[in-house]
Amino acid sequence: MGGEMRIFDYIGLIIIANFALYLKTLKFKFVSDDFSVFHNPPVFKNAWHKRWLQFTGACKLKGTTYSFVWHKGKLILGITKTEEFEHLLALLIHAAICVLIYTGLGANQVSFVAALLYSVNPVNNQGTIWPGCRGYALPILSFLIAIQVPLLSPLFLYFGTWYTIGFHGLPLALIGSPWWYLLIPALICLLIHRRKFTKAIKYKSNTESFTVDKTYNFKKVIIFIKTYGFYLTLCLIPFRITFYHNFLQSMAGSQRKKWESIWDKFFWIGVFGIIGTLAFAYFQWGLLAWAILAFFLTVAPFCNVIRANQEIAERFVAFPNVFLMFALAQVITPYPAIVTAFIAFYATRTFYTINMYKDEYWITEIAVCEDPHAWWAWHCRAMKRWDTQSYKEALILWVMAKLLSPNEFKVLMNIATCLRLLKNNEEADQYLKLAEENIVPGQEKEALDFIAQHRRGKLPILL
Repeated sequence: MGGEMRIFDYIGLIIIANFALYLKTLKFKFVSDDFSVFHNPPVFKNAWHKRWLQFTGACKLKGTTYSFVWHKGKLILGITKTEEFEHLLALLIHAAICVLIYTGLGANQVSFVAALLYSVNPVNNQGTIWPGCRGYALPILSFLIAIQVPLLSPLFLYFGTWYTIGFHGLPLALIGSPWWYLLIPALICLLIHRRKFTKAIKYKSNTESFTVDKTYNFKKVIIFIKTYGFYLTLCLIPFRITFYHNFLQSMAGSQRKKWESIWDKFFWIGVFGIIGTLAFAYFQWGLLAWAILAFFLTVAPFCNVIRANQEIAERFVAFPNVFLMFALAQVITPYPAIVTAFIAFYATRTFYTINMYKDEYWITEIAVCEDPHAWWAWHCRAMKRWDTQSYKEALILWVMAKLLSPNEFKVLMNIATCLRLLKNNEEADQYLKLAEENIVPGQEKEALDFIAQHRRGKLPILL
């Protein structure tokens, strides 16, 4: 009985930590991709199907809904707004993930520390707190349930691998794990979902990749190592938490030569990290080696060898970070002062940076504060000023983006449009010429069409 109570005590502490830190998110609004799902819900068959789509993140119900809310010190059944319900659901899923990290990875002191580290690590916020990234949280939940309830594992592996991140993440995480036998049903699930996965990657590659992204040479190895080094550092020491990272921006465009160089600290961190992972796994195989290897294997698909999305995004490491936090916990648990330092550091960073999800205004404002060298953050900030018809302010912000990255086609086009609108035609022509000289290879057809529209007076603004 005492052991059971102790387990429930730990679970209670994990839940309290999550709610204490993230309860304020219930008052946050939708941001970014939330809106496209909210305004364009899929067709549903009945009320149960609608709720299922909402749970999976494919649908956001408009208006109000019934859910449990905290009112005057009591938990009651009340009416909540759509945003509140979605954030509450995201919080409950995150709390469940953290509890399952504790119960699934040993139900001991080490797994408790791992659960707390994962609970408060700000790198996870995009993947497990933001409603728009439910598809990154649910595969984690599926994996953790599958390893704890073997009889139900085929069902949860099927559900988890339905998502793109889970398609490759779940099987790779099982390699060398204590649950290696689940690889068989996991691989069967891959065969079932392979057509859907291939179609999704092909669509993303055709719409978001450039010519350089589809060219494979030794420089892709440099990019792979560098990306891995960046993610490894960011997860352990979340020095920069933002929606728009400067690191590897314009990797296939105007800053290609910069990012293909080996003279970068993250390249060498990646080199030592990969060599250390493989050497440790060979000479000291155990739970620690598996956790480090699982982080490497599950983050590898997002290391820009095959790029079908933005170069860097924190949601890509929400799943791999489970294993890195478990590895970190195994190392630091014997030292309470170090554990306290890590948790305090992570929680402090989270408490501040989570405010970027308040609404559309703060998502760009905090992005600029966290990474002032990210030209894309300044570009998105300018777009919001443009939408409010603050054209002069938008022009200033696009000029800031140009100072950071002088040869961005979109920025140059938008500056030309602003100048044209402000009747500065001579300078607008100069920027239009600059834009034409900096078309990204592989995007010539679309770019020339935008330039032609501009010259006809339609003045397109490019996001």
